[in-house]
Amino acid sequence: MPLVTNDAEQQRYENYHLYPTEGLLNDPNGLVYFKGKYHVFYQLNPKACDHKYKEWGHFVSDDLKTWERLETALEPSLADDAAGIYSGAAYVKDDKLYVFYTGNVRDAEGHSVASAQMWAVSEDGVHFEKLGTMFPHPEGYTKDVRDPMVWQGENGHYFMVLGARPDNNIGDIIVYESTDFENWELRGSMIEGELADVRGYMLECPGFIEVDGKQILMFSPQGLEPDHANHRYENIHNTGYVIGHFDEETAHFTPESEFKEVDDGFEFYAPQTMIAPDGRRIMWGWAGMMTPEREASTPTIADAGWVHVLTVPRELHVVDNVMTQKPIDEILDVTELEAHNLQSTTAVGQYHFNITDDWSLVFGDDLRLERRGDELSMIRNQWESGEYEIRQVNGDVDDMLLIVDVDIVEVYTDQGRKVMTARYF
Repeated sequence: MPLVTNDAEQQRYENYHLYPTEGLLNDPNGLVYFKGKYHVFYQLNPKACDHKYKEWGHFVSDDLKTWERLETALEPSLADDAAGIYSGAAYVKDDKLYVFYTGNVRDAEGHSVASAQMWAVSEDGVHFEKLGTMFPHPEGYTKDVRDPMVWQGENGHYFMVLGARPDNNIGDIIVYESTDFENWELRGSMIEGELADVRGYMLECPGFIEVDGKQILMFSPQGLEPDHANHRYENIHNTGYVIGHFDEETAHFTPESEFKEVDDGFEFYAPQTMIAPDGRRIMWGWAGMMTPEREASTPTIADAGWVHVLTVPRELHVVDNVMTQKPIDEILDVTELEAHNLQSTTAVGQYHFNITDDWSLVFGDDLRLERRGDELSMIRNQWESGEYEIRQVNGDVDDMLLIVDVDIVEVYTDQGRKVMTARYF
């Protein structure tokens, strides 16, 4: 997935993944197909490799394979977004591209003190006119209300979901409804009484989508206790999904499956999706959810002044009430391997193999991928601490697809039911 830029880069840092040339890349935002172009907006701090400032960076593509880096799409300019343009989504209406985002406000000491849900519009998908703040901050919630996502219901009304932290510090997803796309009414909690064991203190980046006729709610809880015995919720923050049903009359989502993590590796967070013209649901995630100590010592910062990448785009399906993922066909150029040349997978490339024996592969200086029976383990020597950590999945792990880039590995197995992502150096 080559990246073409306007500013002749001296070095291509990744072969298959989108990355910043400087500063910090964060959540994918506003993923959309509009007027013949695929658009990937993303959180960007071009000033430093930290989270003190955010604007929306912008990639575009004709084919989902070759990408061009454009100028900043949105940057702070209003009172309610003075400290940053934070995460949000896109929606096409009346041949215009609308983007919804969270504006951030900080005090003189640099502490975040307020958030606002805001929007902007574009005729060409590149130049935006800000439309301001959409509605007052909801009562009963802390300043942590963010990450708007909009869709049109079967009843013709428009719905917006937001991640939220109520005053009681139990994570929530709230929903607004509009009949005219301009005036929005708060309907309350979308999941009141549901999902009590995975709400933590904050739910970020909610996404309500339909895949193969199934309604899916994805979100990223903060504050879940690790479940090491079952290899769940082991990262600093996690992302998962439930399949269920949204009742447009009551604005309530009823889960019909258990909460499953989207990616079982080390770095995956804040995914967002788009619908391609052929109807495929395609997802990107942020491969950068780390502790502050790990993030600050990521080797790309010292080497080249940038940090974090997006995952490759993944096509989603639902099989037996489980969401499956696979890299989109446009980016695949896979080498088929047998057991005797398995070690070649440690070089940058794309590899597929189906092997019933146990095996072990080493990437860089700190990451090992190991298969033992029906168990697949990622074992990494954490670069900031020297400690070993393990992420593990179980299932049918004979069939394996690896996307190996300069410093990130994505693993797809168990017919796409299990995916693991990890940075390595």
